[in-house]
Amino acid sequence: MSAAGQRRGRSRFACVLCVILTFLFPSCTRRQSEKPAQGLAATLPAPEHKKQVQRFHTYLITTSKELLQLRESMGVQRFDEMLKLNRIDLRHARQGDSLVVPDTAEGWLTLSPFPARWKELEGQSKLIAVSLRLQAWAAYEDGQLTRWGPVSSGCRATPTLMGLYHTNWCQRERRSTFNDEWQLKWYINLHNGNGISFHQYELPGFPDSHSCLRLAADDSEWIYHWCQSWLLSADQRTVLREGTPVIIFGDYAWGAPRPWKRVVEEPSAGLLNPEELAEALRVFKGMKDPL
Repeated sequence: MSAAGQRRGRSRFACVLCVILTFLFPSCTRRQSEKPAQGLAATLPAPEHKKQVQRFHTYLITTSKELLQLRESMGVQRFDEMLKLNRIDLRHARQGDSLVVPDTAEGWLTLSPFPARWKELEGQSKLIAVSLRLQAWAAYEDGQLTRWGPVSSGCRATPTLMGLYHTNWCQRERRSTFNDEWQLKWYINLHNGNGISFHQYELPGFPDSHSCLRLAADDSEWIYHWCQSWLLSADQRTVLREGTPVIIFGDYAWGAPRPWKRVVEEPSAGLLNPEELAEALRVFKGMKDPL
């Protein structure tokens, strides 16, 4: 075969091979102009990532000295927040107990069992939500979480009833109607007839009050100054404007493990679920009466 014939044979072979490759690997035969520009990847938005779930570990209190050492190593603010996370005050952090401690210090609001943004509450200037199951309260302004903390609600014999309340009137210090020896600081009345209220008192880590909602000292003072009281008529008999709404919802599971203690094994155990948030909204809309 002549040289020219050999070249024509190789050319026909190359064409056939190209056709075969086109069917087998179509992406390999795209024109260069069809490829993304080299700098385009840098201009594309980064993929969204789910927020990392907060992790926790357990700290066993063996001696009071070790507890003080933990406070020194964590710092006073973070240590106090850790106690709040366990729904207790320092007086109730006893030897032999175990405490739930966050692995990282990402800020107190990030530990909230309530959502940071509650879309259904947008347009509501101020509102307080209280979960009896999680023994926690949260303050919202226009749907944005402003502050949260622990509560100790009514004990089994005198429970705090679910329903829609309002911050009626406030008193800096008041004697309890159950016991004259009890001085209740930063008192915020929620039910004028039955004396249900927010106020500062001990936090033992479970529901233990006479139907009131006990708060940490700094939380009770903060709510006292933050909430709005009712507006009464001149004769004090008619409510012209309600105070800040307070929605109390859920049920505390007596005899079951405390949800905030289960977060070491199950981090989401201490969070409100969608069903509970929907229930809270039903309460807010007046579908349930506290009394």
